[in-house]
Amino acid sequence: MFIIHFKLHKRALLAAVAILVLALALIFLVNRCGQDPADPIEAGTPELRIAYLEQLGWQVDVSPVETLDLQLPKPLNDEWQAYAKLQSQQGLPFDQFAGQQVKRYTYTVNNYPGIEKGVQINLYVSGSQLIGGDVIVLGSDGFQAGLAFPKQ
Repeated sequence: MFIIHFKLHKRALLAAVAILVLALALIFLVNRCGQDPADPIEAGTPELRIAYLEQLGWQVDVSPVETLDLQLPKPLNDEWQAYAKLQSQQGLPFDQFAGQQVKRYTYTVNNYPGIEKGVQINLYVSGSQLIGGDVIVLGSDGFQAGLAFPKQ
């Protein structure tokens, strides 16, 4: 049987811990930099847009109520900045399309919990990529929310 004995100084221990922490941080950063951004959501056709909304739990009329061609301002003004923040929280790249031509498709929602009428979904599309979207409840008690289906 062998017994190994050594004396460890506090400085050496702290240095070893610091090197270990730095190595782990470096590994983490290298792995994060190598990741691809989230895959874009394809929404270039009516079928793809409806399928995406159904995947989220929404039931909508298949024909949009309105389709608009919009030129987003560059830079985004205060109103659009607030909207871009909502999109960022949903993982959508709205702010990256400032200054570009986009389409907005507005659909009537048929299954918003507790509200029978006056609910719409807007989808913003650039080329074939979904870049933003929101649910809007019309009327005096109306509000705007993200695309996630509300929890009951």
